[in-house]
Amino acid sequence: MLDNYRVILAHPGAKAFAAAGLLARLPISMFNISVILMVQLQYDSYAMAGRVAAVGTLVWAAQTVPTARLVDRIGQRRAMIPLTLIFVLGATAAILIAMNQGPEWALWLAVAIASIQGPLGSLTRARWSHLLHSDRDIHTAFALEGALDEVLFVSGPALATILATLVWPPLGVVVCLAGLVIGMTILLAQTGTEPAPREGGSAGSLGLRLPGAVIAVAFVSLGIGAMFGAFDISVVAFADEAGRQTLSGIIIAIVSAGSLIGGLLYGARHWRAPLWKRTVVMAMLMTVSFGALALAPNVWWLAGLGLIAGLTIAPTLTNADTVVQRVVRRDQITEGMAWLRIGMGVGVAFGAWFAGGLIESNGSRAGLGMSAAGAGLALVLVLASAGILKRSTERGDAARLADAPPPSEREEAVEQPPTPPHM
Repeated sequence: MLDNYRVILAHPGAKAFAAAGLLARLPISMFNISVILMVQLQYDSYAMAGRVAAVGTLVWAAQTVPTARLVDRIGQRRAMIPLTLIFVLGATAAILIAMNQGPEWALWLAVAIASIQGPLGSLTRARWSHLLHSDRDIHTAFALEGALDEVLFVSGPALATILATLVWPPLGVVVCLAGLVIGMTILLAQTGTEPAPREGGSAGSLGLRLPGAVIAVAFVSLGIGAMFGAFDISVVAFADEAGRQTLSGIIIAIVSAGSLIGGLLYGARHWRAPLWKRTVVMAMLMTVSFGALALAPNVWWLAGLGLIAGLTIAPTLTNADTVVQRVVRRDQITEGMAWLRIGMGVGVAFGAWFAGGLIESNGSRAGLGMSAAGAGLALVLVLASAGILKRSTERGDAARLADAPPPSEREEAVEQPPTPPHM
């Protein structure tokens, strides 16, 4: 099973940038839950914690495409150094405000500044697309990245919860700071694998001329994000109601461990089923499993069902990334994937904000129901866009050939259809 991963990691510089990128992405798994815990512990309000986390996530979503476009245009090194400094400034301010129980609006501002992080989840994926040429290898690389993300989500929430509840409320945010600075320093030193800046400046950017498949999976990501945003805060509240708040990070880690296993197994196999069918099937499985989670009677059932539900997460996200890789040019890959992060971010913000209010008034069970509803929304959107995904990722000729090769395997550029202004 591991042979496919050994092949891609044998490329010069691959191990180094994959490891550095993993450390630099630590805020993706820890920052949101660290902010929720810090605010809840300092202000004793789940609703306020949800609002602050939601504001930060909305800003993160809004900055993703502009910063991704900047990375594509001027290169990762020139773009990410100032963006890293902005994150350090905002996160430091958030810690000082929270520990002095400053006004909520000041926390909104500080967390918003800290959320201008750049496209952290796309930097190494862009390097893989630059380094590899085979569609099969890129599929394996994206599955590896999804699995590495889950390594973070296994360790990050558990670590954040332990640090915040047993040591010091803002310590999880401090660890995010250290991870991003150290990881980004190492990653940006790997100049040999850095994609070249886009030729022609901003003229080659996607802008609003998005392929229909990218729009479709961005909306699907919105539902997945709502699921994630509601789930994180709901698990904290569920464990707190059971008198075991320290277990909340461990439960989230168990879910992520399931996703890690699912991602590795999914990426190790070269699937014969077309991409659009795999996307539909995985969305169905994810919806059923998160629906079951909402019915868990106690923390132990929540952990056990969470492991099963986690098996569906990384494969679903890998499919969404692969759809984008299939329909945009190589020099647009960071920007294209940023639209998925926008959908994810808006969904996480909505899920955290809405679930925080539901939990405050109706308890954690209502928040878990909100998480299951987010998964159901993702499934509805996948089913509604199945035709677009099929047309965009298959050849569609009479010979019923396999999935169309991505732009990286074709000489001609992909024609980008115009998008209506309201989109």
